[in-house]
Amino acid sequence: MVRRRRNIWVWLIGIPVILWAIAHWGFYYFVKSKLDQAILQVAPHAAIHYQDLNTSLSGKIDVQGMEIVPAGQEQDIFIRAVHVQGPDAISYLFQNLSSLGKTIHPPDTLKVAVKGIELDISGERAAQLDRFGERAGYRKTDGKQLDICRAGSGPSVGQLQEMGFEKLQGEMRFSYQYLPLLQKLYSDFSLDIEGMQHLAMSLALNNVPALDAQKMLGVLLNNLKITYETPPEFGQKVTEYCARKRGMTPEDFKLLMVDDLIHEIERNGIVPGSGLKHALKEYATNWGSLLLELSPPNPIGMFALMQLPREQIAEKLGLQLAVNGRLVTDLSFRVLDGVSLVRRNSGAGKKQKPPPPRVEYMWEYRKVPVGRLSNYLDHKVILKERDGKTHKGILVEAKDGRISIQQRISGGKFTAHLQSSKISSARVRVKVPTPASAAQQAVSQQADTDDAKAAAEQGQQAGG
Repeated sequence: MVRRRRNIWVWLIGIPVILWAIAHWGFYYFVKSKLDQAILQVAPHAAIHYQDLNTSLSGKIDVQGMEIVPAGQEQDIFIRAVHVQGPDAISYLFQNLSSLGKTIHPPDTLKVAVKGIELDISGERAAQLDRFGERAGYRKTDGKQLDICRAGSGPSVGQLQEMGFEKLQGEMRFSYQYLPLLQKLYSDFSLDIEGMQHLAMSLALNNVPALDAQKMLGVLLNNLKITYETPPEFGQKVTEYCARKRGMTPEDFKLLMVDDLIHEIERNGIVPGSGLKHALKEYATNWGSLLLELSPPNPIGMFALMQLPREQIAEKLGLQLAVNGRLVTDLSFRVLDGVSLVRRNSGAGKKQKPPPPRVEYMWEYRKVPVGRLSNYLDHKVILKERDGKTHKGILVEAKDGRISIQQRISGGKFTAHLQSSKISSARVRVKVPTPASAAQQAVSQQADTDDAKAAAEQGQQAGG
C-alpha cells in the first residue's frame, strides 16, 4: 500500500517534470533550428555567428554575442545581445499546430531589443567601409555621394572619422501588438546611435484583418508619430566641421544649410511658408528634437489618400510639427502645380501647344456663410460667436443647427459643440492661387480663347 502511494507521487511529480523538460528543450531546438536556418539563408550576403542561445517557455529568447561580417568585408558588426519576448511558447505552438511544417503565423504580440551594437571605424576601416558601401550602392542619394554638409544627405563613414568618431555604438528596439477582435495594430520602433541621433516612431492602424501583407491593402492610418533628435553637441560638431570644409564661419554655414534645405524642398514642388521656414532655421541653429505627427480627424486609407487633392493632404492627415517642444502653429505652404513638358506627338507638322504656366498656391482663410459650412467638412475653420468668443479647429460636423469642431489641447484632442444660431461669422481655410499665378492663369485662359476663335474662323473660311 505504501509502495503504491509512493508510485502515485512519483507519477504525479515525475510526469509534469518530464513534460516540462520535453517542452523546454523542444522549444529551444525549435528556435535554434529556425535561427540557424535564417543564418544559412543570408550566408551569401553575410556571415553570422553567435556565442549563446537561451530560451524560456514564457516566450523569452536571448541571443548573446552576435558577429555579422558582410560578404567581401573583414570588419564585423558586433551585437552584445538580442532579446525577444513573445507569447508563451506552449499556447503559441498549440495555436499553430495546424500550420506546423508550413508557414508559421506571426504572434499577436512581439518585442525585440538589440543591445550593444558596435562598429569599429578607426584607422583604415572607415575608408574600407566607404568603398564597400559605394560598391553596394549605399553611399549615394539622388546619384550623389553622401556628404553630411549637403542638405538632404547623410554622413559618410570617413566624415564621421574626421569628426573624431572611432567607434559607432547604439541599440535598436521594435515591438508590435495586434488586437484581432478590434482589427487594430500598434507598432513602435526606435534607433539610438550614441552621441549622434535618436529616432523613434510609433504607428497605429485600423481595419487590419490579419498580420499578412497581402491582406493589409485596406488598412486605415489612425496615428503616426516620428521623433528625430540630434544632440546639440553633435550638431555643433557638424556645423564646425562643414564650416571648415567650406571656408566660412559656422554662422554663415547654418544660414547656407537652411537656404539649401528650403531649396531642396521647393525642388520637390512645395514652397514652405514663413512658419515652416522659421522652424527649419530654429532646428538648424539649435538642433535638438523634431516631432512630426499625423493624426487624421478620421482614419484614412492609402487609396483615399492618393485620390485627395494635394492641398487637402496635410489637413486630412492632421499634420502637426514641433521643434524642441514648441508647436509650429503656422504650417502654411504653397504647392507648385504643373504638367510634364514631355508629350507624345499626335501628328507631324502640328504646332505644339506650350505647357500651362506653373501655378503657385497659398493657404488663406475666407469668409463663408454659416449655412454653407457643411460643404467644408475636415477643413480648418475660425468661428466667431455673437458674444465675441472665437473658436479655431477642424470642422467635423455641421447639421441640425449644431457645429462641431475638433481642437488640439495638451495631451490630445477635444471636440467643441456650438449652436449655429450663435455663430456670427465663419472663415474657412482654402487653397487659392497667389496674385502672380492668378494673373498668369488669366493670360493663359485668354490665349486659349484666342486660339479657339482663330480655329473657328479658319473652319468657317474652309467651309466657305
